[in-house]
Amino acid sequence: MQFNSVAYVFGFLPLVVAGWAMLRRTHYANLFVASASLYFYASSEIWYLVPLFVTALLDYVIGQRVYSARDEKKRRGLTAFSVVANLGLLSYFKYGPWLTSKLAPALASVGLAIPVISVGLPPAISFYTFQSMSYTIDIYRGEFKPYRSVVDYISFVTFFPHLVAGPIMRARDLLPQLAKDRALPSTEQVSMGLFMILFGLFQKIVVADNMAAVVDDISSATQTSQIGPGIGLIYAYAFAIQIYCDFAAYSTIARGSAKLLNVELMRNFATPYFASSPSEFWQRWHISLSTWLRDYLYIPLGGNRNGTIATYRNLMLTMVIGGLWHGAGILFVVWGFWHGCLLIFYRIVPVDRMLARFGAAGRAVSSVLFFHLVCIGWIFFRSTVGELPQLFRSIMALPQVAFSPASHMDFFVYSWFIFLFWIPIVIFDFLGWRRNGEFTDVFPHLGNPGKIAVALTLIYGIVFFGRRQASEFIYFAF
Repeated sequence: MQFNSVAYVFGFLPLVVAGWAMLRRTHYANLFVASASLYFYASSEIWYLVPLFVTALLDYVIGQRVYSARDEKKRRGLTAFSVVANLGLLSYFKYGPWLTSKLAPALASVGLAIPVISVGLPPAISFYTFQSMSYTIDIYRGEFKPYRSVVDYISFVTFFPHLVAGPIMRARDLLPQLAKDRALPSTEQVSMGLFMILFGLFQKIVVADNMAAVVDDISSATQTSQIGPGIGLIYAYAFAIQIYCDFAAYSTIARGSAKLLNVELMRNFATPYFASSPSEFWQRWHISLSTWLRDYLYIPLGGNRNGTIATYRNLMLTMVIGGLWHGAGILFVVWGFWHGCLLIFYRIVPVDRMLARFGAAGRAVSSVLFFHLVCIGWIFFRSTVGELPQLFRSIMALPQVAFSPASHMDFFVYSWFIFLFWIPIVIFDFLGWRRNGEFTDVFPHLGNPGKIAVALTLIYGIVFFGRRQASEFIYFAF
């Protein structure tokens, strides 16, 4: 089931909120929400529940045993088993088909035959694997105590607002909220929750889906003909807007839906394209994943504690593994490697701090510069190996547009289309950036006339500019 569907907005969500409101002070409230979450997840394929239950029940049992064990060797062994089992299950579904399809022809040439794994990728497996695995690790570290109720734990793993595409919640932040009897949300919470859902739908239906049409059009063109000068840059811009508005939309709708159940989910985005350095970008982009990688990978590897070279190694490993988390394929590795290089380069040459000496203008230049470096990374993330040469040749040929603009009208048509949809996002994000958050942080301070005006603007935007052909959220594939 999709957040951007009539069935979710006007059917599933209201029914779940109403059911929880009637049961909220009983043991059955979590059972009801957990059952609804499982239905939400398995509405397309019921077999998706199998790896979900294996992951959840495995870590539930191991978490209890790690907590009760007194022998350090046993505790470490149980935790290691949880990590290996979780990553093994994730690798089988996510990387098995890709690896075996690549290895089978090579091995066949030397007389060895291996079966090619052919199995569908369960949605959200990367998200719930990391979330469930962190539960066991936190118990091992002594940072969290396990909950005895299996229903409460299943509710934490499967909580439908964030199940499919995050944010990746830690047990210590979400499980206590779900396990207690919660009061009905306040009027302010309901108002904020509904606005978040509306704003997320605007981001997805109006901006992300329209940019997806541009990206898909250019991608298709690379398969049949040569794309014109500068079109590769249009591709990069359009996908940068698409993936941001698509993913931020999911996170915003998830947070808004949770508020209607009086549950707070963590912020996952904070105007990332205003970042002026890679470290700032990762503090603002997919915050739940970047903090997870920091706490469970980068710091355990040694972080920045063992000298400069070791720090660079740890940064690169973290980013490459972060790239692999998104999916199987060499270009995901390249994307992670690119961001690892940026993190290292900006430590050696602090471009942002150098430009900051020139005040606000320098800060603006550094943000624009880094945004374009991010866009280069998005080309690797979205394209195929076969598309890359055309896209980069097109970018390098951009000066030709200035010398003969009449011959390249497709560039200007695409540019105006993107510009028109970029304007509202830049305005919304600028207002959010001034509060060091998102536009949703501005909404409560607008006053009733301002709130009504913004809500009507978003509704009319969806009605008149929303793309009628709904598309799946990008991160459903991860």
